[in-house]
Amino acid sequence: MRRFLVLACLALILSSRPTGAEPRRYAIVAADVVREMNLARQHPEVYAGYLETLRGSFHGKILVLPGRTMMRTKEGVGAVNDAIRFLRGARPLAPLACSPGISMAAADHVADQASDGFGHGGSDRTNPAQRMNRHGTWSGGWAENISYGKATAREIVIALLIDDGLRGRKHRKNIFNPAFNFAGAAAGSHARYGTVCSIDFAAGYVETASASRALIARN
Repeated sequence: MRRFLVLACLALILSSRPTGAEPRRYAIVAADVVREMNLARQHPEVYAGYLETLRGSFHGKILVLPGRTMMRTKEGVGAVNDAIRFLRGARPLAPLACSPGISMAAADHVADQASDGFGHGGSDRTNPAQRMNRHGTWSGGWAENISYGKATAREIVIALLIDDGLRGRKHRKNIFNPAFNFAGAAAGSHARYGTVCSIDFAAGYVETASASRALIARN
């Protein structure tokens, strides 16, 4: 069932955006972000290998990511080494089921942030939990990761796993939280940073009838 949800939701993300090259490109990035997170969760040693190749991609504290995006770091290669150690010691986790409703909540926030937004609060004062509850009902805990200025899904996930400058590595912990079973993502343009990607997580999630109908209609 979970495999069906993953495949069906990725199809929903791709088909629910407006037509045109640019919206479709962002829809593909969002779908790929969920796949990349699941690759990291299921095969952390594989992702550790990806990060090991970045050790030689530093120019001072500037890291050149796989898509050629330049990321200014605070910690330099030390943050990459920390992420590699974490991944080498991590136990594999079950994949996240991609939720249509959670993806819609992420898309709401991406659209809200497009002009010059930043952070987890919406312009309407909503938090991620409230946005997820527009399209379903979450239970057991939730979290949100946001990435700015990254060109590809792998860049987004790598940067969140490295989590440079954040002592608690909360973004990495969200991806590897064994309590989370559902996720959704959306990506779009951002006036200041070029791109924004919002990723929401929940331990449990029940779709609204409209979100469920959208899933069935497209599959």
